[in-house]
Amino acid sequence: MTVLAPEIASADLVQRFAADSDNLLIASGDTLAAARLLGLLRVGRAVVVDPDVTSRTPGCECCQVRVDLIDAVRHAVVRRSPARRVVVVVDRAVPTGCDTSTDEDPASDVVTAVHTLQADSEVDRLAHLDGVVVEIDAASVSTRMASGFALWSPQVEAALAIADRIALTGSHLLTPSASVSLTDALNDVNRVGRVVGESASGIEGLVGLDAWREAPPASDVLGVGDAATSRSMSETPTSSWNVAASIETVVLSRVGILDPDATNAWLDRVIAESPGGILRLQGALRVSSQVARVCIRGSRSAVRSQPETIGSGPFGLTRPERESLVVVVGYNLDRVALSAGFESIEVAS
Repeated sequence: MTVLAPEIASADLVQRFAADSDNLLIASGDTLAAARLLGLLRVGRAVVVDPDVTSRTPGCECCQVRVDLIDAVRHAVVRRSPARRVVVVVDRAVPTGCDTSTDEDPASDVVTAVHTLQADSEVDRLAHLDGVVVEIDAASVSTRMASGFALWSPQVEAALAIADRIALTGSHLLTPSASVSLTDALNDVNRVGRVVGESASGIEGLVGLDAWREAPPASDVLGVGDAATSRSMSETPTSSWNVAASIETVVLSRVGILDPDATNAWLDRVIAESPGGILRLQGALRVSSQVARVCIRGSRSAVRSQPETIGSGPFGLTRPERESLVVVVGYNLDRVALSAGFESIEVAS
């Protein structure tokens, strides 16, 4: 499954995903109509959803799921000829007066959609989450940046923070300096993904990511001089929205074989202390010298694990890695406590 959050009033990226006959789209009727793709319904290459958000624990925001997506994925996969790839299109909220403010609707929240696809055991059994692609109108954001306006709402910022690919629409319209400024602002929000420009055709580089199944490459999240430390996104705000959201990325890294029980206990504490604040949790833990690392991935209170792939090919490691790496993206994270807790895990004898 690929989660796609297209830019408001832009149908190009949705149309490009729909052009691949191996893809089946899960989207609202309005999205399909705006992209002139209602014909996909007649050939079984689209499923219409009406966003239905509920909380599995009354009053608990971190337990919110979109039950419509659970039913839609089941319908898309449990069929005689299932699609090779399911593309879940999350409608961005409609602006409420000016283009710097949007309705914070759970139905248009990318994090809620991602949490749903991971928290439901049947969905996780039927299909695996491959990656999150968020589209941004480069010219619009660059104009707001130059004018000193807020760049995006908290909900859009959260989507950008967990994206595996940020697709820039209209990036060719920017001056070199404006392009650098926009890329820097996006890199301040997102440390696990990659910013990509628009391509003439196709969706290469936006699918087949396996980003939620394997560990993020250490080279992508550990910069020069980084160790078992973190970088706080709130230290370099690019807009007033960033200050309010306080989205941070904490990167933890250790060499050695960690005690499995102590590692599980630490993860339980991390999730219990801030289940609603975790937008994305991803990493690989070396808890044995005999087997591959254990990959973990999740959002909010949902966490899954599986052995890291060892083998040849683009999605397999050629050798076992010695390093344990954990990346936590979320609101108001206590990076000092996270780092201290990770460092306190006993090394297996």
